[in-house]
Amino acid sequence: MLQKTRMGKSILCTLVLLCALHGGWVSAQDDETVTASADAETQKLLFAAEDLLGAGRPGRAYDLLSPEEARLAGNPLYDYLLGVAALDSGRYSEAIFSLQRSLAVEPAFSGARMELARAYFDGGNEDLARPLFVQLLDENPPSLVRSVLHKYIDAIDAIPPTPRSRVISFADVKIGHDSNANGSTADQQFLGFTLSPENVETSSHFVEIGIGFDWLVPRSTQFGWTISGRASQRVNPDATFVDATILSGLVGMNWNRGAFFGRAGIDGYLGAREGESNESYGGLDLLFGRRLGDRWDLSLGLRGGAQRFDESIETLDVNRFLYTLGITRRFHAALLSLQAIGGDESEVQAGSPYGNSKSGGRLSINAQVGNSALLYASIGALKSDYDGLFFGAKREDTQVTSFVQLEFRDFLTDGLSIAPQIRYVSNDSDVDLYEYNRTEYGVMLRWAAN
Repeated sequence: MLQKTRMGKSILCTLVLLCALHGGWVSAQDDETVTASADAETQKLLFAAEDLLGAGRPGRAYDLLSPEEARLAGNPLYDYLLGVAALDSGRYSEAIFSLQRSLAVEPAFSGARMELARAYFDGGNEDLARPLFVQLLDENPPSLVRSVLHKYIDAIDAIPPTPRSRVISFADVKIGHDSNANGSTADQQFLGFTLSPENVETSSHFVEIGIGFDWLVPRSTQFGWTISGRASQRVNPDATFVDATILSGLVGMNWNRGAFFGRAGIDGYLGAREGESNESYGGLDLLFGRRLGDRWDLSLGLRGGAQRFDESIETLDVNRFLYTLGITRRFHAALLSLQAIGGDESEVQAGSPYGNSKSGGRLSINAQVGNSALLYASIGALKSDYDGLFFGAKREDTQVTSFVQLEFRDFLTDGLSIAPQIRYVSNDSDVDLYEYNRTEYGVMLRWAAN
């Protein structure tokens, strides 16, 4: 079976030959008539574009035709030639628009319909392409064109069907212990002052309850949408002043084409403590990657957004920009990833000392363990170099984080999973007030249904 690019060249050669012969099948009206109705300058332009397409130079044909679009749009032969030139130079959306415009004027223009079908196919919209190819078979095409049409239809039929949209809903509960629920220093004094108990390390057991959903909407085998949301409540009986409610959501898309893949999304959250809203974030998350053979992936991630706090602590407001450079190694039942991290957070309020630059890295592994268990582990370090002074001193923090989780799926019953986990954070700072250690361990139960 022919590949897409080879099939495209075969069809183009066929159509150019038919155009050269002015065959009646290509257009409902002979293209000599279409051309003759144009002025001499336009005729010369169209003939030159046909010659370039016939010579296999679609990019040059596109450069010749596109500047005249405002003047000649609506001429079915011009729109057809512009569509072919755009298609064979990789401009799929422009090709579709031009060819649809040609068919709007000449609905029986079989050549334009064939190129529109090919534009849909090459652009990954096989569901729109197939009915057009089938319709063309009913229009008594020449035997060579009929053969190519069958190849396209066979190629589409061989593509795995697009997965159905599905909604996965879930509920989870996590119980455990946090050695430093408020993420604060263990020292009770700073610069000779006694700190408030809320600003001193406080340990507590905790219970966290969450509900959410993931709505997966595949549009083809190469593209799909994701919409997700989650609401959670965390209660710390011995540190109620940090009890937190969080609402989070994401709208995004994932794509892959050949060796390339990526995602783009808008995400955000709203946070509240003790029932009062105190924090929000909204931003854009982008990733672009390339597969290197069967084992390696390279990726570039970009993330930017705005983090805001309530009026009493709005000096913390920052605009965030982060990037990651990653490499992933695939094994038989595991993924090992290494990321370099950089970026900055710029302060919003004039005079705020919280603007900073960031640099660091993270190593993580996802591995299948047995038939129903999944291991996830990561370790990373992130340095934050702050722009301003804190209590008259320069501040630089280095935070080391590690996390290990072993998830057992379909535990006791289908859809139920249990996941023991442990997280450790060590924040080293030039300013003692911001230096702390934190260890959290717990067990999460999650039930998911779709």
